[in-house]
Amino acid sequence: MEKIKLVVIGAGLRGRYTYGNFIKENKDLCEVVAVVETKKGRRDIFKEKFNLSDEKVFDNIESFLKEEKMADAVIICNYDNMHFHTSTLSLEKGYDVLVEGPVANSLDGLVHLNDICDKYKDKVFMASLPFRYSSFFNKLKEIIDSKKLGELININYNSYIGYEKFAHNFVRGNWRIESDTATLMLTNSCYDLDMLSYLTNSNCEKISSFGKLNHFNKSNFKGNMSDVCSRCGLYDKCPYFAQDIYLKENKLINKSLHINPTKDNLKEILRSGPYGKCVYFCDNDVYDNVVSILQFKSNTTVSLNISAFTKEESRNMRLMFTHGEVYADYEKNTISIKKFKENNEKIITFEPENIDEKLIKDFITRIKTREISNINSSVKSCINSHVIAFAGEFANVSESVVNVDSFFEEAIEMTRSIENLIF
Repeated sequence: MEKIKLVVIGAGLRGRYTYGNFIKENKDLCEVVAVVETKKGRRDIFKEKFNLSDEKVFDNIESFLKEEKMADAVIICNYDNMHFHTSTLSLEKGYDVLVEGPVANSLDGLVHLNDICDKYKDKVFMASLPFRYSSFFNKLKEIIDSKKLGELININYNSYIGYEKFAHNFVRGNWRIESDTATLMLTNSCYDLDMLSYLTNSNCEKISSFGKLNHFNKSNFKGNMSDVCSRCGLYDKCPYFAQDIYLKENKLINKSLHINPTKDNLKEILRSGPYGKCVYFCDNDVYDNVVSILQFKSNTTVSLNISAFTKEESRNMRLMFTHGEVYADYEKNTISIKKFKENNEKIITFEPENIDEKLIKDFITRIKTREISNINSSVKSCINSHVIAFAGEFANVSESVVNVDSFFEEAIEMTRSIENLIF
């Protein structure tokens, strides 16, 4: 069978490294035939990496879509606020689509997404939800579904972002301004909300939420600080000192600062760009701590804790059943099971795995086989978990408990009314 032809839309970290490297290493399965990227440096490197001709390199999505259909599918990993728009236009053009999360960063986008899924039901329309391909999470689901510990009553789910990643993404980086992207619960934790729905096999019924920007604001900017880290007198005491974060180690996040992240290039970026700014003098407004309580229709309750203030990025959770409990640590690849009637503890360990690769291979396979009816990470299946994020933010600002179904029904009605007035 012929190789699947792909167009990568967005040649940043995910496009160039996650998807690009997979395609490069699996030439028997697929090939890149074009790239769409707004930044020239990224375009040039991607062009060279895949030996693309000039006419297959585009600096905007409109120019690409004006051309005749040139591939089987597109992989969409551009900015969050472009995911919905790019997906819709690509489906209209006849492409199968794999899109990064969040699949839509606006409520009106989610209102239309279900109809779009139905309209293009003959297409492979997948969301990049790699946790669904994780042996770790699928084992948790198996434990829940088996009922061997009784009924699942409560989940305590912790999504710890880590101080460096938070400063990079949500204080200095592309996800720092809510109106440009979305809330922290959506941009960081649409994957966590998806897993909660996936594990409980249920939709969220009600949510309350408490979040704010506690620390990374100008009220914590002191007189002996500088708006740029390189000129700050407190650099040796500040954990967010940019030169320590980016220059001491060769980290993946360095590749998002510069296409060629040498020490000299990084130093120049830190002198003149946003990644060298003081975390207390940026224009960010995204919350740095969110705590939510969710009640699912299965009667399972969940406490979801999303926080910037941990040393490492990690996810862990405790699941409480009527006849036992489970503690699971995603970073340590361990699940601990304790039954109430037994004194021993069962510990399950997992080997490291590349869940992104599993997801991409599934996408490629489904394009070839046209097995569309039971897609593991279909866009349609993640709409509800995205809605939870918007309901959670409404609960936060309104200081109320929000019924998720009623919230979304009102959003649908309001969207339709506005569109009828405009169009």
